[in-house]
Amino acid sequence: MTPVAGIALVLAGLLASIVGTHLKARRYFDRPSLARNRLFDPLLAFLKWVLIVSGLVLVSRVSLRAAAAVTGLLAALWGYRRIIRGVRFQGWLLRRDYEALKRLKPGLPEREILCELAYRRNPRWGEELIEQMVIDYPTIDDLARMIARMERGFRGFR
Repeated sequence: MTPVAGIALVLAGLLASIVGTHLKARRYFDRPSLARNRLFDPLLAFLKWVLIVSGLVLVSRVSLRAAAAVTGLLAALWGYRRIIRGVRFQGWLLRRDYEALKRLKPGLPEREILCELAYRRNPRWGEELIEQMVIDYPTIDDLARMIARMERGFRGFR
C-alpha cells in the first residue's frame, strides 16, 4: 500500500489554502458570487485543515517515516511563509529597494522615495493613503513595519 492518497489529500488541502489566499486578496466585488458569502472563508479554512489532517492520517497508516517527512515539509513551508511575510524580512526588502531607488534618483527627497516604494508594492492602496502613511511613519523602519502589518491583514484592517 502506498501513501499516494494521503499525499493527494495534503496537496488538495494546500491547494485550498492557495485558493483561499487568492480570493481574500481580491476586492469584495471582484470575488465570485459563491466567495462573497460570509461563511465561505471559514468553511474553506475548515476544509483545508480537514484535507491536510486526513491526508496525514492516511500517510501515517502506511508509513510513519513518510508521515514525519510530510509533516516536516509542511512545517518548513509554514516557517518559510512566516519568515517571508514577517516584519524583519519585509523591512529588509524595503530598505534594499530604498537604497537602489536612492542611487537611481539621487535628487529625490526621502519622503517621495518612500511614497514611490509603497505605491510600487501596493498600487491598490491609492496615493492618499500612501502619502498619509509616509506622514505618519516617516522612517523606513516604521513604514516597513506598517506595510508588513497591512499586507498581512491585522485586526481592524482587511
